[in-house]
Amino acid sequence: MITQVVVGNTLYPLIEGQPVQFTAGDTLKILYSFKYKMPEQMAGVRVWASCYRYTLGILNRASDAQTKGTIILEKAEDWTVFSGEIDIIIPQKAGIITGLWGLIVELPDYEDVDGNAVEEHIDNCLEATTPPGIFDMIVPLLGLGLMMFITKSTGEEGGMLG
Repeated sequence: MITQVVVGNTLYPLIEGQPVQFTAGDTLKILYSFKYKMPEQMAGVRVWASCYRYTLGILNRASDAQTKGTIILEKAEDWTVFSGEIDIIIPQKAGIITGLWGLIVELPDYEDVDGNAVEEHIDNCLEATTPPGIFDMIVPLLGLGLMMFITKSTGEEGGMLG
């Protein structure tokens, strides 16, 4: 059901154990598909997508990293494939902790042949990372400045700043 994710302008497959990296401020465009039969058109079918982690063995959805939308399913007497996309916008001040996350897409209004809500989740397919801060950019410059200072203060001829 969940096929791929777009982060930035790059399309990635979603595979458990091969996480796609994202940071706060990113939009995760989730591409999904499923087969359905419908005797008549059904509007307002809810689609939910969430990042999640397991807490004490329970699937715990991140409230800052979820979205809800609706779709229209056309009449289909034979099995028909519906393909769609839904965006999860990760806010700048998200409560997403760095590390591995799973992704779940649910259709709570649509039931399979056994009467269960349709859903699919992929464990550990996303990795929240911290964007580089100002300190991460300044440290290499400080190192270069220190090397230049040491070289200049030793007064060696033929040194970098000789």
